[in-house]
Amino acid sequence: MLKSTLGATLMLASASLSQAFNADGINYVNYWGQNSYGASGAPQANWQKNLASYCQDSVEDVLVLSFLTTFFGAGNKPVLDFSNASNNCTTFDGTTLLNCPQIGEDIKTCQAKGKKIILALGGAAGSYGFTSDSQASGFADTLWDIFGGGSSNTRPFGDAVIDGFDLDIEGGSASGYTAMINQLRTHFASDSSRSYYITGAPQCPFPDAYLGDALSNAWFDFVWVQFYNNYCSVQGGNFNFGTWDNWAKTQSKNPDVKIYLGVPGSTSAASSGYVPYNTLTGTIDSLKSQYSSFGGVMMWDASQAYSNTEVSPNFATAVSSYLHGGQASQVNNNSKTSSTSIGKPAGSSTSVKPSSTSSSSSIASPTSKACPVSGGSCTTGALACSGNSVAICDHEKWVLQSCPNSLVCASSTDGSAVYCNYGSAVQSQSCGTQSKFVGVAANSTNGIPKTQSPNAQVSYFINNVKNNQFQASFNVRAAGASPISNSWTLTFNAPQGQTVQKSSLGTVSQSGNTVTIKANRKKVPANSEAVLIDIVGSHNSTMFEGVDPKSIKFTW
Repeated sequence: MLKSTLGATLMLASASLSQAFNADGINYVNYWGQNSYGASGAPQANWQKNLASYCQDSVEDVLVLSFLTTFFGAGNKPVLDFSNASNNCTTFDGTTLLNCPQIGEDIKTCQAKGKKIILALGGAAGSYGFTSDSQASGFADTLWDIFGGGSSNTRPFGDAVIDGFDLDIEGGSASGYTAMINQLRTHFASDSSRSYYITGAPQCPFPDAYLGDALSNAWFDFVWVQFYNNYCSVQGGNFNFGTWDNWAKTQSKNPDVKIYLGVPGSTSAASSGYVPYNTLTGTIDSLKSQYSSFGGVMMWDASQAYSNTEVSPNFATAVSSYLHGGQASQVNNNSKTSSTSIGKPAGSSTSVKPSSTSSSSSIASPTSKACPVSGGSCTTGALACSGNSVAICDHEKWVLQSCPNSLVCASSTDGSAVYCNYGSAVQSQSCGTQSKFVGVAANSTNGIPKTQSPNAQVSYFINNVKNNQFQASFNVRAAGASPISNSWTLTFNAPQGQTVQKSSLGTVSQSGNTVTIKANRKKVPANSEAVLIDIVGSHNSTMFEGVDPKSIKFTW
């Protein structure tokens, strides 16, 4: 994390400056509803404030209510979960559907101040999906009646009408979402009194395994890509905003769709991918200048972004101000975003992931760099990739070491380390040209390598390697109709010399090179569409290697 010796001098433009949501311009977006900072063990468990409190100034342009966690089809009453905010809700007689009149009043308050309020479908916890297009279309009618401009006796937000729907589909079946969107747009067209929007939150590997079909065949207004908890994070060496920009301009049904940079609101908001303020502002400048599809910044989530005091008064205000043309804010000396020690992973829940060691040393830009050449000039201590070789700068000269066993060089998600990994598991760190996947056609689905997991997509990536210790993650997404239960097992072969010591979920055991992680029923949700498992371990090898995807097996 960058820290300024100049203190916390605030240089932000006033938060009271007049600005409002602009569908064709630059916007700041925050998810609200999961209280993820409170769930992370913060001093104040109910950190998340009521919705209207985030609409009192010009910081927010769009607030995404998260989540509608359970849905299956026509006539099905969906399940809402707003964490601590649900405590102020009741349920409709004979149903489990929340009745939240205060949130309804808050929605109207926010809309009166020019904010757009979107309802997110999906998320990691819960269970959802469709078996047919007709089922999905029927559910679109249900959504319109209970949240949109339709009518129903069971409207969770009363007479408040939301401004659209967000698809944060983390797992399950990919079927039906195009039909659902098309039917929603039919309803949107029937109400000329306001504009409605469809947004999506795919993970950064392209194409997204669960939203890919809908993104190709339905009309999206905004797509806020999750550039975190994956190899394609901003600082991970494989930042692929250009790939999404190309989709926007050549494949999207909406030629004017806007792509948003999705980042964690603090180090405790995600397992990996947090971007320090000074690096993030540089990335914003780069994206603005290079990509006409750039629409702004999305953060997970409000509770995290407002509790993060890396900059004053908080991360959310500082980034929003910079995004809208205000002055930059200097980094605080004593902020609440100091990273968790590599040997002590933070706790995890359905909405918060362990923090990673953040670094601002890498260039957080989608532009390419020149290849290191053996004997070439460099800054002592620098690390880089050159094809299948790791480049280390020693006494201001590059020294290249080839990865063993046909592995290729890759970068940790925080950009602080390089290591050797399997070609099909990472993007090649090709310098001088735009990076591309190695071996995708032979051994991957949607850019993620195949594993032994019959009903899940499992992505493994390294977060940090330092002082013979490492942090890594397994991003697991259900790949069928059945959600992940609260009793699951993950096994994989650790490369020679590696020992896994801790896991954010479940219990760890290791016999030889075989590592087994079994879920702890008390800490794992009953049903989830996605699970993020963070591990910490040690290694005694000269060249750190990633896990062979073919050895990974996740079952439940």
